[in-house]
Amino acid sequence: MSFYRTPSPLEFSYIATDTPEKSPLVNQFFVTGEGSIDPQKLQGALNEAAQINPAFRFRLRGFWGWRYWDDEGPSPLVKEVNAPDWDSSSSYQAPCLGDPINPRKDPVCQVCIIHAKNGYHVLFRTHHAVSDGRGTVHFIQDVFRILRGEQPIGSHSKITEWDVAQSNERPARPITEGDCIPLVKGSLDPDRLGYQWIRFSWQGSTNKFAAKLLSATSSLGREMYGDGKVIVRIPADLRRYIEPDETFTTANCSGAIDLEIEPDLPVNKLQSKIIRAMRNKEDLSPFLDNHKYARWVPRAMMLQHPKNLRQNHVDQRYRMSGIISYLGEVDNSLFQCEGFKPTSQFGIPIPFENRSLFVGAAENDGSVDIIVGCPKALLTEAEIKSYSEKLAERLNSF
Repeated sequence: MSFYRTPSPLEFSYIATDTPEKSPLVNQFFVTGEGSIDPQKLQGALNEAAQINPAFRFRLRGFWGWRYWDDEGPSPLVKEVNAPDWDSSSSYQAPCLGDPINPRKDPVCQVCIIHAKNGYHVLFRTHHAVSDGRGTVHFIQDVFRILRGEQPIGSHSKITEWDVAQSNERPARPITEGDCIPLVKGSLDPDRLGYQWIRFSWQGSTNKFAAKLLSATSSLGREMYGDGKVIVRIPADLRRYIEPDETFTTANCSGAIDLEIEPDLPVNKLQSKIIRAMRNKEDLSPFLDNHKYARWVPRAMMLQHPKNLRQNHVDQRYRMSGIISYLGEVDNSLFQCEGFKPTSQFGIPIPFENRSLFVGAAENDGSVDIIVGCPKALLTEAEIKSYSEKLAERLNSF
């Protein structure tokens, strides 16, 4: 064993969500494009990238509070799938998504080459308990560097979000979770289980785009439910707090800015509110001192009971209203190699059913890829498509 670390409190909670049938807390990132990548070359690049990024061949060892990661697990695995009926515009008929990853025996990084209806897709899946979204993208870019014959960067850092939170003064929580109205409304069926998403392309100004998404989604929610409490979470990268002489970490290193959105708040004031929250280090506020006991907490206590989740849907009140994630402009050239020209990248929302809405966005070559996700209990397939059209119209109004 040459590399090991202890899971952070958040990572323990991510491990707790796994079942034999599915792994909900998995980063799932697509690279789409023209051409193809030889599967054997891709497997070789994955093996090499995992040697210098050992978190992507982790295996969970030990029991109860003495669990730990070591790098003696299996290397990332590549497989090919034909999906002629799937066009990557929605979760319906999508292959591989949600497939179980047992961190005690399975590769914690799995790659699927998908021959879809609308072209060539490469899906990278990493268990969220070993890495966050940015860490996963770092690994993917190293894989493509190797495929291009360039020098990869690698990462042997053990720093997690908990380490960052412990080494910084954390502000008090600016919000009180719970009793939040949803941001979508449709044919409610509390017994309709699962999660869904839809993807569409939008063209327009991305100036203050995160604030525009906050304004658009919260205003649509209030039009449907009135002036109840709206709290929206914006994922934040805590690597900004790590000293410059520290190496990049691929471990989970994400915090969150949780904003309560007042009615009729203009975009400019929303933008100022985001900036002020960043300056006040509110992205550290979700990490509470008692989280250090997470390693000793039974799995069942970390999960929301299905009856309580069903009651959330019945009452139309949630822990938070939604999650907004804007990644900015992505550089397609970092995902290209001989024989393959990327055209877009997009990530799949984590299926949090105790929030009514997820909206993720990234700019690709002048247009914005937007993904809308929500529990199936709240909207039908037709209704989530209709909501996406309303969201696009509201964004056009700014």
